[in-house]
Amino acid sequence: MRIGPFLTSSIAFQERYNLTINNMAPPNAEAVAVQVDQEIYGRSGDLDKHMEGVKAQYDTKEKLEFYAQVMGDGTANIHFGKWDNVNIDEEGAYGKASEQMTDYMFDLATQLKGAAPEEGISYVDLGSGTGAAALRLCEKHSSIAKATCLNLCDEQNALATSRAADLGLSDRVTVVTGTYEECPFDADQFDVAFSQDAFVHAFSKKKTFSEALRITKAGGVFIFCDLMCGSGEGVSDEELQTFAATNMVNDWLSPEENVKACEEVGWKEVKFVDLTADIRISFQLMLRKVEKILDAGNPDNIDEKLLEGYKSNLANRIKQVDRGVFKWGVVHAKKSD
Repeated sequence: MRIGPFLTSSIAFQERYNLTINNMAPPNAEAVAVQVDQEIYGRSGDLDKHMEGVKAQYDTKEKLEFYAQVMGDGTANIHFGKWDNVNIDEEGAYGKASEQMTDYMFDLATQLKGAAPEEGISYVDLGSGTGAAALRLCEKHSSIAKATCLNLCDEQNALATSRAADLGLSDRVTVVTGTYEECPFDADQFDVAFSQDAFVHAFSKKKTFSEALRITKAGGVFIFCDLMCGSGEGVSDEELQTFAATNMVNDWLSPEENVKACEEVGWKEVKFVDLTADIRISFQLMLRKVEKILDAGNPDNIDEKLLEGYKSNLANRIKQVDRGVFKWGVVHAKKSD
């Protein structure tokens, strides 16, 4: 794992392209919170209400359009990126970095798994969103015999199903509506349990990690990336609560706590790979994209209030990364043989 060189390359990107916002004051936390409908997004402590809030965050026409343009470069891939050797000024840079992160995670998972089973790899994407990761991996890897996408949002699932058909992958990709905290699968079913930027919304991390263990075969691999709670000096509970209020975060764990939670439910060889420098670049590119859309007069008619709200929030997110509010990276583990 190239943690040291990777961080160096990310810093070099920031210096080369002057990706800083030091002169941009963060918005007042209370002002940001006021923009949020607490009836939808508030931290309720109720699982059903929490899941409805997650749907509201992603599965509306306005949000699908926003994420497609700002994170997906007009594609269905709405994940944060891994920015090694990506020219951030090239067309489609964000989408390329997102796909590179998907590839990195799957390559790491298969290295940990070892030789693919003779019948091929069975893979499940927990919180699969638009299915972009699973579809890309099936296109690239004939070793994947069957990919299953489990996701809560109906509109995203319809898009994933349609794209699978368009790509001729319907016989290898199955899209299932449901939650990763109550997986509708038999035990010991998958060689690889995978999740990209989805577990931040888990109502209970330990329940989620336990379900992933249950459905993974003996000797199988678990890998996920996500935003996690940082431990920067001076980070307040109020600041973390503001993030939770806008992002449906109920169980906010640090990397160390995520590793411990995985170990407590039975995962072995649990490790965290710190890629926080990359989330900073992702936030910066998202902010630049939002500003570009607004400066161009919003030609695709994305919800204007949504764009303005994210412009303020993203500026704050970058400063929060610098202050240690967030971590981002990969947790990987194995199931005992």
